Amino acid sequence: MTEALPFAMTGGRVRLDGREVLRGIDLTVRTGDVLAVLGPNGAGKSTLIRALLGLLPLSEGRTEIYGRPPARFKDWKRVGYVPQRLPMGGGVPSTVREVVASGRVARQSRWRPSSAADRAAVDRALTAVGLADRQRESAHLLSGGQQQRVLIARALAGEPDVFVLDEPTAGVDAANQEALADTLGTLVAGGRTVVLVAHELGPMEPLVTRTVHLDHGRILREESPLTPRSAA
Repeated sequence: MTEALPFAMTGGRVRLDGREVLRGIDLTVRTGDVLAVLGPNGAGKSTLIRALLGLLPLSEGRTEIYGRPPARFKDWKRVGYVPQRLPMGGGVPSTVREVVASGRVARQSRWRPSSAADRAAVDRALTAVGLADRQRESAHLLSGGQQQRVLIARALAGEPDVFVLDEPTAGVDAANQEALADTLGTLVAGGRTVVLVAHELGPMEPLVTRTVHLDHGRILREESPLTPRSAA
């Protein structure tokens, strides 16, 4: 039996404040894809991935995650989402490690709290983004680029099948962009799927298997680079 696609959107439209920001989007993401969503500011890139995840409702059309509408999709441990910025709630500030460890929640239950495997996954994720030495610090006191690395580590810790990254290298220095590209390359070689929004791909460009170019909420064109790193 063929497994359902990680993401599929048909005729997707989104209206915000009376303005149509996505217009008739037809898009599929296949297992093993590294899909880059490109376009200028205001093109609808972040809106598209949030709609794919069900974080924004469609005004028309349909979207599915592994064959189910987002409202009926329950297996969220399969999906790792990296938003543009770290949400800052009230109360006691979370440490870097606590934020990253929250990426394991979907794999836990009231009968199976944090385990040695969870702690090891968090350790690996912190090391992958170069923040192992900052794990006891308050996440909200870090720079914007460091906070972005915390969010990436949170997704890595969850060990999902598909990663959805919204501007993952924004504010991240060149060395850590290279480290992220290496980490994603390893994950892709292991069969993971990646959807990322970017202005510039930088060191992640060799990984990309498909690009979708958006403008004014429409897909202008879709392209497939010839030699992604994972296939080289």
